[in-house]
Amino acid sequence: MTLEKARGEYETAIRRIRWGDGPIYVCGTGSCAALGRAAGYAIEAFLGLPVVGRPAEVLQHYTPSLLRPRPVLLMISAAGECAEAEELVRVVRRRASTLVLLTNTPDSPLAKLADQVLLVRAEGDGDVPAVIICLHAALNFLALAAARVLKRPEPQWDSLAGEFEELPAQIDWVHTQLPVAVRAMAEELRRFPHLQIVGGGFYHFPAWHAARRLRALAGLRAEGMEAAEFSSELAGLVRRDAAVLFLSGSRSKIKQLAPRSAARVRGIGARVLSITDSNDRDLTEQSDLGLLIPASTEAAGCTLTLFLAEWLAAEAARVGKQPPVSSRGPAGEVPPGKSPKAQEAERQEG
Repeated sequence: MTLEKARGEYETAIRRIRWGDGPIYVCGTGSCAALGRAAGYAIEAFLGLPVVGRPAEVLQHYTPSLLRPRPVLLMISAAGECAEAEELVRVVRRRASTLVLLTNTPDSPLAKLADQVLLVRAEGDGDVPAVIICLHAALNFLALAAARVLKRPEPQWDSLAGEFEELPAQIDWVHTQLPVAVRAMAEELRRFPHLQIVGGGFYHFPAWHAARRLRALAGLRAEGMEAAEFSSELAGLVRRDAAVLFLSGSRSKIKQLAPRSAARVRGIGARVLSITDSNDRDLTEQSDLGLLIPASTEAAGCTLTLFLAEWLAAEAARVGKQPPVSSRGPAGEVPPGKSPKAQEAERQEG
């Protein structure tokens, strides 16, 4: 997927849509159902329009009364096939809706029903992980593109658009530089009977998705948590034999929640893990083990985190089928991506 190439297509479609003053209704199908969470953060942050995000089945059966006249319905479907979604389209058509489909499949039943079809052109069929990651990036990019078309210019938008265009190169960097560190983290995750994954704002969906994939692929007892809820209610209830993985970044608007919660978790005696960037010092200093990725805004960085979380789940599944190996490098080297505290601990052991 090349978001730079998609920019012109998305901007043309955005100009054809009668957006009104909201809300924007968002629903996903299949493995894309939870992408409504991501849509809410992106559309509300960039466009300033409220979002009603529900899975297609829920929006059809429980909340049709919320639909205003002439609504905009953004549907996210990797394959573009879902009987419940097609029925939902027939329901909203009665209110003169505009259907916008974000998909990887141009010739599909839903694409034929849509007013605007936005393609991601990811490699892979159906809702394989690569397609889900590309849809996630495209969703955030779409919200930014809509803001650039519909609102007054803001100075940070050009640099943010550049970050989206650099995502493929950033993913390549992570894949090249962090394999040893990812395996070390995967081995660590398998040590614990309970695992909570915490993310807030744009990192909420990656946290939920990571927990889902760790359950499905590696058989771990993992639960995705929203950062504010975890900080206010659940951080003090973590078991001592558990681990908490925090997903965050130095440019997250609610980055202070993660180190605050991590300190409480460490006080209980549980293990603190993290995926963030090297500028997020408050969180890395609280982490027993961390994976460090390039710093960026949360709108783009959350997709890089999502990629890393998917890789981590796959590696945890492989580790579970193989004898553990040492993560230490030659001559006492520590794999890249570990937190400063973890590096210091290993130096002392050596």
